[in-house]
Amino acid sequence: MDLRKRLMTNFAEIHTEKLARILLAVFIMVFSIFVLADKIPKSGFVQETLDSLEESKTTVMEFSGATIAVSLAITALPDDFGSPLANTLADMNKYFIFIFAVLYVERLIVVEGIKISLVYIIPFACGFYILAVLSGKAAFKALAAKLMILGMAIVMVIPVSTHFTEKVCDDYLNYVDETIAEANAGAEKVNGVMDSDDEGATVFDRLTDAFKTAVQGISDLMTYFENVLKKCVNSIAIMIVTTFVLPMLVLLLFRWLLRELFSLSLQKPQVNIMLPKEKSDPKTLEADMVKQEEGR
Repeated sequence: MDLRKRLMTNFAEIHTEKLARILLAVFIMVFSIFVLADKIPKSGFVQETLDSLEESKTTVMEFSGATIAVSLAITALPDDFGSPLANTLADMNKYFIFIFAVLYVERLIVVEGIKISLVYIIPFACGFYILAVLSGKAAFKALAAKLMILGMAIVMVIPVSTHFTEKVCDDYLNYVDETIAEANAGAEKVNGVMDSDDEGATVFDRLTDAFKTAVQGISDLMTYFENVLKKCVNSIAIMIVTTFVLPMLVLLLFRWLLRELFSLSLQKPQVNIMLPKEKSDPKTLEADMVKQEEGR
């Protein structure tokens, strides 16, 4: 009778634990679909992320327009001395297209990806976890962990990386704004000089007055625009880092942290319950002794 009671208690504890894990998975599934899917996209944290992405897209468009304006201004100068520099500035637009595409994908992830993650990916992860509890198969448990990691990463990576960029890279982003302003100002000055009807002064005299510096020849003016080009290159590098590299690093960090957390939660200690055996059975005693010797 004592052995029977122990078996019944053991089975009851196992079924109670399974039931608790299933109910927890069902609760997470329902909470994700009906509460989080409605609240998180409307939260201030996500809305600030969308506003930041829109500002970045506006900056990219302004930057692209500034480089085109400078390129056209240089080509308007006498002779063709500035053609190579103008072509280099015009070729920068391929980088702006890449940055704009990255920002568009990030916005798509925030607007649609978060909803998909909360309504489908995380609930599916809970469903596979329930199958793992019922069947005891490790494959379902591993798939549930991977889906949960994916869902949580989609929800958290872009907002966190965007706010992290604003806090850490604020000075670098100001440098980009200053570069755009300087490029636009240079293009406006050159265009204003070329459109001027002042016949009593040469082009370089008018450029000297416009730039408030000595422009004795085309080489001095090209040096000025070469410095603008260098700042544009630095600014493009900054924008690629802030819009693409940092989110990727945050994604890898989140992936690593979540994998570690889920691996710890999935690895449960194995408890072997040794049921008492009848001492009067010599075969049982002999089998136990053999097992102990093999274990040594």
